[in-house]
Parts: sequence; C-alpha cells; structure tokens
Amino acid sequence: MSDTSIPEDDMTADGVDAPITEDTETSEPAKDQHRYAFLSRHISMLRALRLSGILTIIFAIALYVFLGGSNNAFWPPKGLLLGLFLGILLIFITWAWSRQINAWRRLIALFFALCSVMSAGFLVHWWWKLYDQTSFNSAFLLTLGLASIGLGLLIATDLLLRGVRDHLETTPGSADDPSILTPYRSSVDATATGIGKRILHGILRFIRVLVPTAVLVTASVAAHTVANPVTQTTAPLPEGPLPERSTGIGTTIAWTKDVPGLLATASGVAGPVILTTEGVTGLNPADGSTLWSYTRKNTRFCMGRCGQAPFRSQLLFTSPTGRYIAVQFGIPEEVESSNPVHDAMTVVLDTLTGQVTGKHPSNEKNKLQLTDSALLDGDTAYNLDDGKIRWKLAGKKERTYEVRASERNARSGPAGHRSFILAGPDNKYNLISDTDPTSTTGVANLADDPLTERLVVVNGWTIQYRNSPDSENGEPRENLRGREARAVTLDSLAGLDDGTTPVDLGRISGVNSAASRASGTLATYPPYDGRSKFDSSEYTDDIWVGAVFDTSTQRVTPATQYAGLATAKVGLMATSEKGQLSGSLVVRPGDGSDGATIPIVPGSTVTPPEQLARNHRLKPMQFFPIGETRYADLHILERTVDAMKAPGVTLLLLDGGGKTMPLSQRYYDNHVYRLYGLTGATS
Repeated sequence: MSDTSIPEDDMTADGVDAPITEDTETSEPAKDQHRYAFLSRHISMLRALRLSGILTIIFAIALYVFLGGSNNAFWPPKGLLLGLFLGILLIFITWAWSRQINAWRRLIALFFALCSVMSAGFLVHWWWKLYDQTSFNSAFLLTLGLASIGLGLLIATDLLLRGVRDHLETTPGSADDPSILTPYRSSVDATATGIGKRILHGILRFIRVLVPTAVLVTASVAAHTVANPVTQTTAPLPEGPLPERSTGIGTTIAWTKDVPGLLATASGVAGPVILTTEGVTGLNPADGSTLWSYTRKNTRFCMGRCGQAPFRSQLLFTSPTGRYIAVQFGIPEEVESSNPVHDAMTVVLDTLTGQVTGKHPSNEKNKLQLTDSALLDGDTAYNLDDGKIRWKLAGKKERTYEVRASERNARSGPAGHRSFILAGPDNKYNLISDTDPTSTTGVANLADDPLTERLVVVNGWTIQYRNSPDSENGEPRENLRGREARAVTLDSLAGLDDGTTPVDLGRISGVNSAASRASGTLATYPPYDGRSKFDSSEYTDDIWVGAVFDTSTQRVTPATQYAGLATAKVGLMATSEKGQLSGSLVVRPGDGSDGATIPIVPGSTVTPPEQLARNHRLKPMQFFPIGETRYADLHILERTVDAMKAPGVTLLLLDGGGKTMPLSQRYYDNHVYRLYGLTGATS
C-alpha cells in the first residue's frame, strides 16, 4: 500500500489553484464545495492520516499480543456488550452508505472522529480506574482505546477523501481518484520534478504517515509502563553453597526482627520468605536482613483465608525444592462487587533472587499446585522459569455429572517433583505428569490430616495407607485407630521413575500437617487406639507426633528420639527476671536435648509477658492444626508463639497482641509480630 506518488500538500488538483472566498450570500451547496476545495489542497495529508489509522489498528493488535493480552477488566455493565455490537454495526452501515452517497458526508466524518475520541477516552478512563483501584494493568482496555482512535482516523479521512473526489469530479477507481488505497498521482502532477525533490517529498510523506501512529503507540506503551503498581528489589545469585536445612533446633539468638502486618511465612531454598500486607520479602537467614522484596499496591491477600496463624496460613505456595514461590494478589474488597473478570493476579518469584519468573491473571478460588518446573493454577499449567502456558486441563465426565477443568485441581501447595494431583471419583486421586495431562494414574488410600482433611506433601513425598479402611462407608472417626502406612513419592505413584523406594512407617492415624509444615518433614500422628483423639480440642498437652520421616535422608525416627522441630514443644512459660515474674519463649526438643529459652522483653507485647505466660493455652505444646480445622472448637484458638524451620535458621514468632478470632486484614495492617532467628543447629 505504497503512497510514494501522492502530490504535495500545496498542489492544486483539477485546476483548483485560486483562493475561494465565502460570503453570507453563498448557498449551502456552494459553501460545501468551497470547503471540499480547501480539503483538496491537502489530499496528501488526508491520505497519510488514513494510512496512519490503518497502521494504528494493526499496531494496537500487535501491542495487545506483545503485552500479554491481559484482560483484567471488570465485566461491562449489563447490556453494554449488546449496545457495543449494535453501535459497531450501525457505524459500518453508515460508513458504507456515506461512501456511496455524498449527502452529509463531511458531517458524518466529523461525527465518527468525535465518537472515536470519546470512546478512547472512556476506555482509558476505565483502564485507569481499574489500575487505580486494583493495581491490575489491563493491556486489553489500553489497546482497545488505541484501536478506537485508529478506526476513527480511518473512517473520517476515508469519507473526506471521497468527498474531495466528488468535488474534483474524478472517476471513482481511476488513477486520479484520491480515495483509492493504491498509489495515487493527480493528472496535474508535474513530472519534471527533480530526483532530489522526489526523494525529499517521499521522506516527508513517510513522516506524515508514521508520526501520528508513532505518537499514539508510544503514548500507549508509556502509559502501560509508567502505570506499574510494583516496587521490587532483587538479589544476585548467591556465591558458594546454599544454607543447609539442619535437623536440630538452633539455640543461639542471631537476630530479631519486628514485622508489621505479617500474614504468612514459607521456607525458600536459601532462607525464610515472609508475606505481609505490603508484599513478599526474602530474608537472609544469617542476620534477618532483606535479601529481596516484591510489593504491589492496592491489593489484598487474605481472600477469605484471614485469621490463620502466619506460619500455617495458605497464602504462600512453594515448589517441592523451595526454589520458586507463588502468591495470589487479590483485588481490594471494596471493588469486588464490580464483577471483575479476574479477581487475583498470580505472581511466581525465584526465592534465590526475588526475580519475577511468571505473572498472569487468576481467580481467588483457583488452587495453586507446584512441581519443580510447572505451576498448575486452576486448570492451566505454566512454566515456572518463564511463565509461559504449558497446557490446559479439560473437563471430565464422572458418572452422571461433569467436573469442570478447574475443579480437577485437587489442592494448593507443593506437588511431586514432576507430577500433579487431581481430584478423582470416590474420594480418590489421579496423578498426572506435569508435561502430559492426558495420561492419568489413579491412586487410593493417601493419608491426610484428620483435622484438616488435607493431603500433606513434603519434597515430593507423601504417605499412603497400605490397605483400605475397615468400612468404606463407615464414619471417618471409626477408621482413625491406626493403619499400616508407608512414605512414597508422588512421582513413583504416577509411574514416573525417580529411583526411590517406599519406606515403611508402621501404624499411624494420619499426618500432622502443622508439625510437617513447621519442620519440613512428614510427621505422623501415633495410632490412637481405643479413644476419640480428634473429637475435641481440649488436649493441648497430648502427644501429637508419633514418628518423623525425613525426606532428605529417607529415615524414620520415633518422636522420643527426634531432636528437630517436628516433635518439639513450643510456647510460653513463666520465668523470674531479677525477682520479678516475667515470661519467656520456650522450645523443648522431643528427645530431651537442649532447647532454647528466650526472655520476652517488657513492652514488646501488647499484653504483659507474665500475663501471657499464665494463659494455659499458650504453654509449650507440640504442633497441631489450629484455626484451619473442620471442627468449630479449634477455630477459636490461635497460637501466640509459633515456629518454622528454614535453611540456615529456626524461626520463632511471637504475637503479643492478645487477639480473638476471627480476624480481618485491617487487624493485620496495624499489628506487629516479632521474629527471632535461632542459629547454631546441628544436622
């Protein structure tokens, strides 16, 4: 669609080379002709603007694809889509009619130009409102506004050029027709122009075409780039070996850190990762300093899951090795009623450097499951290293009902190193490779935590009962009296050879999800024969861990011989400091070895330390699920002291706020937790 033969702006066409004056006595048709006479002197500019409109539409489509095609917009008001369709249909009908009929053509061109500007303004306003309220940057709305401007340029200039053609009484489709898209040269164009002038005129015509498109596209890209809700700091790849995850509990206080608005914690591959109301932060296990951070404005994280202990809340999800971590950034509560297309943004971070390796729209109801190389967000698998879509799950027919694809994702958290867990029929599961979702392997008798009814997976390992319950249709509590179990990898169950063999665990009553999460091991409940262990919460001093399976060594250790965090009792106890009653944080290993006692500094808690220490619910106890169970009497509890094992450090958490359940995020926004970093542990 070359435009190299368009005449100069100041040239006349068909003898229109003298100024035409207008007076009050001139008839309306004459006035119209006079105005087209003026436009006929600028045919080259009109043709350039029309071509700019076409290029702008093309660049808008390309820009939408380049920016990722994000459509994090709110659904339009009811009836708007139908109105938009009818409006576009009317535009094309009017355009087609006006191309053939000269009446009102100039007025219609002006109308289309104004409509395109108003439409673009509306879309840009919608884009800004979305960004300002939710931090979501919608490339869809921005590029749609750009396309609207391009369409307005195209239609308006096309109609004006057709009006000029009729004014010049040029045959439609002829070489002298200024409205044709093919190269145009008027009959009065001088052919004796020197080659230098022709080159200069060609450059000028190219600039006329390119400048409007370049300005519009640059403005759109700049708006998308400048409107960045993210503030981020990253770290270089560490030199030398990474910190080890020791078995024992550190006894030396290496650092303390006050953390406002703490929501969740997780263990990365090189140290702890924390989530606050501001964003995600990676900590140096040696001194508690910030290694990297990622914050996003106008967002929230709880999304219906507020109120759980920060060391146990399901808000941070790591890959089996801890190299990658995924978090959902939700939209603020006040805009949820606006019916968003997506109400969350899933961001994947490298826990070594804090670099964003993937980012995509999501929904808060989606489950997030990670292997070593892939993330399953709802029904879509993404590469962890570059964020590209790997594959999508399809829906599945189960007997008499259809299971939606997103509902097949069985859980949130780490999966196998190369396999995902999908929901199956009759409370069973299906395992699939993270590279081939079409081949499934059914698996039964996977052990969960009876209090939370959740599977527990650590470093790709889980626990499977050797046989089915005594009664498939019996009540759950009747089958919790202990069954033979084994530790096994999900990959091996999925038929993916990983070189491991199952490890016998003896008789257990389930997997202690709280102790497993805190320690990074598989901690099992002992067999509770003859009594209903899981019927009440009034047993905080009981034995909650019978044995511990260390996935790194593949060894099983009885609780009474284990020196790590899985079997430890953690809590508060009253102590005397210079003759005055006070309180201390206490960690007591299950094997009786030396633990840690940390005096609470007066003034560091809202409730005085001695008062906290007198609360029997805060006394040292083993880990068990609190605040996330299916039993109502456990929802009113919250641990003021908690702990977690991470590479290079044992974290203790103290919350002296004296809170009651349930909690809103507003509470966390103004609440400060104190972290204690304990080092010096032995493997």
